[in-house]
Amino acid sequence: MKRSRIGLLFLLSTIAGGPCLAGGTLGTDELKPLMQQQPDVYEALSSSLRLADSAFAETRLGPRFKHLGGARAGPYTIKAALKQSRKEVDVVLCTKVRYLDRDGSELPQGKAEEAARIDEKLSAVMLREPSSSRPECPAAW
Repeated sequence: MKRSRIGLLFLLSTIAGGPCLAGGTLGTDELKPLMQQQPDVYEALSSSLRLADSAFAETRLGPRFKHLGGARAGPYTIKAALKQSRKEVDVVLCTKVRYLDRDGSELPQGKAEEAARIDEKLSAVMLREPSSSRPECPAAW
């Protein structure tokens, strides 16, 4: 019995060390600079949709990130309604994340946990039926 508990604790500590799939909420205004990376897309969204005040980050960086533990990363989901029909949709902002050191240099994949900050680029915007499932963003090209 003790051996199975130790195994379970080891498994849980291993899983908890990386980026977590459980994200967290943030204000939609915090995502405005990300959306404005593609001005035409931002204009289309803001002219046709009424965006909710809060959004959900699908990824939260775990404690193994020395300087970024608890930070959020995309994809981001914003609840919205079409201005004309009031039909509800989810707006999904897909991002490509780069892990940077204090000088702004990109870190290799194996050194990501030492990052001082992240840089996100908007890679795709998707509209989908409201859902509670994690969005599947297209692979960045």
